[in-house]
Amino acid sequence: MNSTCETAVIGAGIIGVTIAEQLQQRGHQVLLLDKEEPGRGCSYGNAGHFATDVVMPLANLQTIMSLPKLLADPLGPLSIRWQYFPRMLPWLTRFAVAALPGNVRRSCDSLRALNSRSIESYDRLLNRLGLQELMTKEGALTVYESSASIEKNRSQVVQLREFGVEVESLNGEEIRTLEPALSDKVAGGLFFPKTAHTVNPYRLVQSIFTKFRSIGGEFSQRAVAGVRTLANGDTAITLQDGTTLQARKVVIAAGAWSRSLVRHLGYSVPLDSERGYHLMLPDTGCVLTRPMVSFERSFVMTPMEEGLRLAGTVELAGLEAPEDPRRADILFQHARSIIPGLTNQRASRWMGFRPSLPDSLPVIGASPSNSRQLFAFGHQHLGLTQAAITAELIADHMEGRKAELDLSVFSVDRF
Repeated sequence: MNSTCETAVIGAGIIGVTIAEQLQQRGHQVLLLDKEEPGRGCSYGNAGHFATDVVMPLANLQTIMSLPKLLADPLGPLSIRWQYFPRMLPWLTRFAVAALPGNVRRSCDSLRALNSRSIESYDRLLNRLGLQELMTKEGALTVYESSASIEKNRSQVVQLREFGVEVESLNGEEIRTLEPALSDKVAGGLFFPKTAHTVNPYRLVQSIFTKFRSIGGEFSQRAVAGVRTLANGDTAITLQDGTTLQARKVVIAAGAWSRSLVRHLGYSVPLDSERGYHLMLPDTGCVLTRPMVSFERSFVMTPMEEGLRLAGTVELAGLEAPEDPRRADILFQHARSIIPGLTNQRASRWMGFRPSLPDSLPVIGASPSNSRQLFAFGHQHLGLTQAAITAELIADHMEGRKAELDLSVFSVDRF
């Protein structure tokens, strides 16, 4: 072996950086590894929304029934590169199974368990690090453009309340009182007072990373080619430059790239990527106070210190296909229908890879065959939301503490 370390965390997105900081401040000596600068992957361009209200998995019967309409709409929130479809088919089959009512209920319970603890976990993290200004607690809105949409979603609102999500129904006038920039065509909406957003997702990751380094954490910007278990239970981490590290403990938090790494350890995980786009508008011509989700158009608008971020849509095309700038540009068309005064001068596009599993639940916890190999990936649209609670769960598990949640539902071998 070329070198050794006590604890290696593979992946420097919001999940990996937050885990690395949590472990370092608890007294572990941590080496963080990533092929890119911390926060430059999916964490750089997310919607910035701590979406604690999202407790319904993407896999549900309503989504399945809507697929033909969604795929037929060129401006819709979902697209598939058909040449990738054969590779995606096993994932889609599992997605359909996850949409069965009993499976949906179990996923709801598990998502709620994570999300209900997420803001408190961030409060502990950001207060400890002196970074409270990076989280704004103004709640979030879902807006409807028609009374038909209000009726269509009424049963789901009842479900959200059953799961303990605090939500208020607003008419058009009430919602425009909160956000005067909204068009008169907005018929009403929902207000989620217990959610929050960050003014800059990338600065959030970078700030946590800076704190990690300041307390002795190490970072190496090198790509990981593979991992394997040694006879003594340590993990050999092979880097693309040919060197090998030996880690007594390892956490795999490499987002959409985690699948191949855990395969080296003997686990076949149906992890794929949902390619998400954003359009950043530095000169908006209007003011918003809080994140806003369009019910009909399935995208998010979030006010940030650098402007208004329009984020959303799902493109199924894997990790290799080039980005499609039209998927970002359509976000402006949708947003302008809701906010007529919006402008897109100096707008910039971005695309990233959300690591998604068919049941909408992440993998969190230790390898069943080696308690010193831990996993934290597959958080799909909720990586930002669930990062702080995931870091606490991983650190507690590594230290042999009783977990706050039953981690068996997030196990790597549940598939």
